[in-house]
Amino acid sequence: MKILTLALTTAGCLAIAGAAWAGAWSQPEGSYYAKLAVSRFAATADFDSDSNKLDKLGNGRLTDLSVTTYLEYGLRERLTLVASFPFKRLEDERTFTTGIGNKRDTNFGDLDLRLRYQWWDTPIVAAVAGGVRLPLTYEVGEQSNVPLGTGRWAQEIRLLAGRSLYPFPGYLTGDLGWRHRSGRFSDELFYSLEAGASRKRVLLKATVAAIHTLGTCGALTQAGLIGDQDVLKVSPGLIYRATERLELSLEAFHIAAGCNTTAGTTWSLGAALTR
Repeated sequence: MKILTLALTTAGCLAIAGAAWAGAWSQPEGSYYAKLAVSRFAATADFDSDSNKLDKLGNGRLTDLSVTTYLEYGLRERLTLVASFPFKRLEDERTFTTGIGNKRDTNFGDLDLRLRYQWWDTPIVAAVAGGVRLPLTYEVGEQSNVPLGTGRWAQEIRLLAGRSLYPFPGYLTGDLGWRHRSGRFSDELFYSLEAGASRKRVLLKATVAAIHTLGTCGALTQAGLIGDQDVLKVSPGLIYRATERLELSLEAFHIAAGCNTTAGTTWSLGAALTR
């Protein structure tokens, strides 16, 4: 039983490496996983309200350069604090008959805070998490082409499950959740599925993640970044364990389909420390 528990815990630590949403495994009390990631997103097309992929108006190009801090800290043996916030630089450039229009904004985005409780550990690890999303220091422009967030708080709850594939050095993990958004924005359902396998110091993983609005897709939008929208992302990734405490990662987050959302790929380089 101790060997199986150790295998599950090890796979869980691998599963959460570099993930936007962590696996079901909890951090041991007093331990942490801290990651800093630099990401770049570029898009010249959008998915409209009918899920058709169209070029942005005015030969538009949207770029997003972000530095994101992600932290997990074990408060108790089964209770983990999770926090994440980005510093973003958004730029939107379009060409019209009257000239080139360029808008940009640089500031902190939204702070995500949640608590995750692992209530089952064998043979399937299961957890429940709840949290809030809070706007930080940015200002909200109602017609902005470079919105850093909705400017509204949100609440969410999610169920998480994961399983080690021991003795094969791999894992499966996923989550299913509901997000309540304040103001004029509709609530959302979301899910993710992830699989990974490791060999020596290298972990390869792949993730499918989706957001589905409970409102009318396309009713609200700003630059395809915020609003009532559907988003489907696929994300391959590679993680290299440089030392016992340091991990380096390379990931791609590709928006494969959706409605009322921008289309493109985010490339991310990250470094994480564990204890």
